[in-house]
Amino acid sequence: MPLKFSKKVLVLPISVFVVLMTVVSILWNNSVQEQKGLLMDEIQHTGYLRFKEFVYTGQSSVVALENLMRRIQMSKGEYFKHWDNEAELILKQNNSFKFIEWIDSSMVIRKITPMEGNEAAIGLDLSKHPRREEWLRHVKDSSTNITSWVKLTQKGEAFLLDVPVYYDGTFHGTVTAGIDFTDTFDHLMSGMDMYAIELTDDKGKVFYSFNTPNPNSSKDGLVYSQSYSVDDVDQQIWNFTMTPSIVDLYSEKRETMMIFFIFGLVLSLLTSSLIYFYQSSRKENIRFRELNIKLRDANASLKTERIKAEKSSKAKTEFVSNMSHEIRTPLNAILGFIEVLKESKIDSSLKEYLSLMDVSSKKLLLLVNDILEIDKIESGQITFKKDVFSPSEELRNIISIYKPSIEAKGLYVRSEIDSDTKTHVIGDIGKFGQILTNLLRNALKFTEEGGIDITYEEQISNNYLNISIGLKDTGIGIPKSKLKTIFDRFTQIDSGITKRHEGSGLGLYITYLLIELLEGHIEVDSTENVGSEFMISLKFPITEVQPEINVPVANDIDLSGFKVLIVDDNKINVVVLKKTLDTFGINTYWVGNGKEAVTAVAENEYDLVFMDIHMPEMDGFEATVEIRETNKDIIIIGFSADVTKETIQGAKEVGMNDYFTKPISFDKLRQNLSNYLVRV
Repeated sequence: MPLKFSKKVLVLPISVFVVLMTVVSILWNNSVQEQKGLLMDEIQHTGYLRFKEFVYTGQSSVVALENLMRRIQMSKGEYFKHWDNEAELILKQNNSFKFIEWIDSSMVIRKITPMEGNEAAIGLDLSKHPRREEWLRHVKDSSTNITSWVKLTQKGEAFLLDVPVYYDGTFHGTVTAGIDFTDTFDHLMSGMDMYAIELTDDKGKVFYSFNTPNPNSSKDGLVYSQSYSVDDVDQQIWNFTMTPSIVDLYSEKRETMMIFFIFGLVLSLLTSSLIYFYQSSRKENIRFRELNIKLRDANASLKTERIKAEKSSKAKTEFVSNMSHEIRTPLNAILGFIEVLKESKIDSSLKEYLSLMDVSSKKLLLLVNDILEIDKIESGQITFKKDVFSPSEELRNIISIYKPSIEAKGLYVRSEIDSDTKTHVIGDIGKFGQILTNLLRNALKFTEEGGIDITYEEQISNNYLNISIGLKDTGIGIPKSKLKTIFDRFTQIDSGITKRHEGSGLGLYITYLLIELLEGHIEVDSTENVGSEFMISLKFPITEVQPEINVPVANDIDLSGFKVLIVDDNKINVVVLKKTLDTFGINTYWVGNGKEAVTAVAENEYDLVFMDIHMPEMDGFEATVEIRETNKDIIIIGFSADVTKETIQGAKEVGMNDYFTKPISFDKLRQNLSNYLVRV
């Protein structure tokens, strides 16, 4: 029997259709705006990252030239005999440099590398050149100068970078370089074809461009623009602009959203039709089954997305693990060889270079550790130990460690500690010490005259020890404009090409995060050119338990005669560890992967096995499992540059007795080995 249409039957389906289309229209419009907002955020975020990379590239060029200036100054001109080799090395390491020249105090170009193609510049007298006044301004100011995009005497165009050289209180000339960032910036933009980049100098001259910008970008607000001061003396500003390239990404996203709108329209029509036929017939059971099928599909989709999210999290952990291993492995070799050289007899003139290598390597290790620390904090994987310690005593220990460095810089350090050292608390002494160390190192870095005052107060309340620590310096201070962002990631007080103080801008960020996780509070009060004061407040539960006293292991403990197997595929790290163990008198043996380690342990007797984790054919975990099947007693210690929580926990689970992270110092290695290699 055919269905009859009636006004009453149509009222509900039409009403539902209108309501659904209204909802779909609102959702579609919101989605369009959200997609536009996401794309704008993507442009801003990507533009910011690219801008920072370009700035860093420019700063690296300046630093390379300033380092050459410092070597000339430190040697009082003696380093000139290395000019050709040094200039060629800088040119080889930095593609942005086109030539490097020496302009003496009479404003005449005396040296230039490479000579080929630049002969016309030799002997050029700047006293008669249009850039004479700019050159003299920076010589007088002792500051690094960078010109606008200029035409060269020999041929072509470039930026000219001048670094004045003074020693014995006299100006001797400038180290000057011609710079063209095209090749370097092209390399940075590799794989970024969806974006267009344009950089202009202080005169509006476009000195670098990449791709053709989309003409609709400005209209849609899809533009990232940033200015950068390259020369404060001449007030030169470079402008960076990034937009989508000629491909209209926003239009593509709008087309995608239109598909969803059409889908919503169709869905509304279908829903209205279902309601109509439901009222007109008795086939509602079939409709319900269809809805149940859709619901099951949605649940399956949600399950799939959850699995994807879990895989993504696992991939991130593996990435951090691999990067930790890849960065810390060569660092282990460098620091290890430095320690070996320290123990050997070397010429006294080389000890200064060795010391500089040691300091630089440890600074790099600190930076790697900071980045890994941030990843642990931001991914929620950080854990806090429950140590028993005295906060005031730990503060005294840290002050005593840094006091020689502070006094060596000609500064004073004064402390006023109001505390009963018998009061002990439960907390992570390492994280507490890291907070104090970061603040103290920060004060030391930015203070040139005067000194540092440290105050400590504590108060007991409800079985908690409330502590307040103030650290006040007489350093350069913090501008008011940066006070609100001083605890942000990568924020630094003196940024740009005139930056005087080293650092990654991560120390205060990590300090702030750790204090937040410990449910504490930190404040800063500062006046530029007067000094800064950081004030922190924390609380820890009080305990009656006394801390364990660690008796230091004597350096003359006898480890000679023990047999140790080194399992590592990195021959450089093997050499470092072997050299170290040789100084202890330990007999060492080496294999290159886990499979060889299983065979070696089965055929020989060893007192201890150092097991790397990441190796070909068979990794350290697999090898440990196989060894433990036949040998339960041999000591196996994981020794790897991988410092992730998952790897360390995995090492214990497969049967390793302990886990040492690379790099490790001589003293710490000796102390740890003494816990396992004991003569009966």
